[in-house]
Amino acid sequence: MSTYVVMAPPEFEDLAGDPHQTDRLAFVPDRFSFLAFVFSIIWLLFHRMWLVLLGYLFLTLLVELLALSIGGEAMGVVAFFVSFTFAFEAQALRHWSLERKGWRVVGIVEGTSRDEAEYRFMHKEAGNLAQVQTHTVRDRPAQVPIIPRVGSEQVVGLTLGPETRQ
Repeated sequence: MSTYVVMAPPEFEDLAGDPHQTDRLAFVPDRFSFLAFVFSIIWLLFHRMWLVLLGYLFLTLLVELLALSIGGEAMGVVAFFVSFTFAFEAQALRHWSLERKGWRVVGIVEGTSRDEAEYRFMHKEAGNLAQVQTHTVRDRPAQVPIIPRVGSEQVVGLTLGPETRQ
């Protein structure tokens, strides 16, 4: 099972509003990204992570120049290590770049796939929404005046029971 961070765009109001807004939620998995490992630059371009792309290009250029100065098989080993490390951190960088764009975390959910995580999140949120609505309608206290009591006796002023004047 993977853990997914559910993120909403800046203009997102709430789940109780327009159901078409829920299509804009981003489910960012917290796991190794094979596509980011194999196609790093294309993966970054697809997710529109421009700042991370510039950092990745700068880092790979720097590491490749250092490996070139060493020579031999070091270039291949270093390129593999950089791609492997990036694939582990790609989803965290995606989460970071979405936060920079104003997206906010709405929840965290687990699932074996994105579809299962989406189903679990929507089911949980629908249950929370129904629970809030039933509490506001059903559990509203009756409008009765507050009568202080001590045991079974009604308190009037500083004495118990009805006040008697002589």
